[in-house]
Amino acid sequence: MQRTQEVLTPTEARQSSPRRLNFRVLVGSLLIAVVAAMALYAVFYGGSTLMSTPDPAPTQSTAPGP
Repeated sequence: MQRTQEVLTPTEARQSSPRRLNFRVLVGSLLIAVVAAMALYAVFYGGSTLMSTPDPAPTQSTAPGP
């Protein structure tokens, strides 16, 4: 049994795959990048941080008498 090897022309070799594997890889990579960006955003900006803020100004203050 001898298999004949099919020889492709350059034009045939450049044609896209009917299964669209390149598209699947592109979409999968894009989804992974979006999930990673969301995770990084949640880690750096999503957490509640305690910030030191000045006390609010009093709403009613009494002035010293004359």
